[in-house]
Amino acid sequence: MGYDVRIDRESGRHLAVSSFEASPDEMGQQQPAAFGAVAGYLARTGIPITGPAVSRYEPAEGGGFRVSSGFVVEGDFATGDGVEHQRLPECEVGTTVHVGPYEKLGEAYDALRRGVQEAGREVEESGTMWEEYLTGPETPPDQTRTVVSWPLRAEAAAGAST
Repeated sequence: MGYDVRIDRESGRHLAVSSFEASPDEMGQQQPAAFGAVAGYLARTGIPITGPAVSRYEPAEGGGFRVSSGFVVEGDFATGDGVEHQRLPECEVGTTVHVGPYEKLGEAYDALRRGVQEAGREVEESGTMWEEYLTGPETPPDQTRTVVSWPLRAEAAAGAST
């Protein structure tokens, strides 16, 4: 699959999430419960979902990830029942859209890294990355659409000495 890699700006959207630690192989087993817990909490408290389902990934010690899965919401809210408020970082990001099964998302990350490098930039390897799920779990795997975003390293100031 060909990937169109773009450099965009993330505005710092608000998220309602449930967090857990997992290896890449365990994420898909734990995410449905996290999404369900967040959706239930938002419904019970009357907080509207204003954007897509999102999973945010932060490298954890020991090789796994701290995963925060949930939904975009309008702003800050009262947390509870294991649901917390987070914000995506306000920063430049490389983005691409993956069409296909979740098991092949690694291809999108590889293409994103290459595309950003071709544009003369670098992804922040140790930074938070996230996925936005544009289609639901009922979508056939070959039609699943996922936006992958990865923050970029800040560009060096023009004329700065090294």
